[in-house]
Parts: sequence; C-alpha cells; structure tokens
Amino acid sequence: MPNPFNTANSNQNMQLQNMYKMLTNSKNPMALFQQMAMQNPQLRPIADMLRNRSPEDVFNYICRQKGVDPQQFLKSITG
Repeated sequence: MPNPFNTANSNQNMQLQNMYKMLTNSKNPMALFQQMAMQNPQLRPIADMLRNRSPEDVFNYICRQKGVDPQQFLKSITG
C-alpha cells in the first residue's frame, strides 16, 4: 500500500516537518506536545496514549492503524 502521507499536499507535509523540528529541538518535548494537544483536539487522544506508553510505541501503533510504514513516514518528514 502506498504511503498516504506522500500524497498529502505540501502544506500538510511542511506542517508535519515543522512539528517534528519543534519537538526534536524542545528541551521538554512531552510538555510541548501536551500544550499542542490542548490547542488541537485531534492530538488529545495521542497525548492520552503517551501517558501510559512510550512515544515510540504510540508512533508505531498509529502507523499500523493507518497502514503506514513507520520508517518511510519518518523519512518523509525528516528529509
């Protein structure tokens, strides 16, 4: 199955890249993500999962749900 994130418009891809950069450059990425989740209700379920699971587990779980290869997705947002 093709990666659905590759067909997203460039604006969405840029937003994902910006979010990735913000989180990786943050001194406290969990706090930053919690703050983003308060502003964006779509992120709230992910923030809730992060309370009980590692970020890597949550990422892999969501990728599996969407039928996306986690490594390909990471390549698409990290350049």
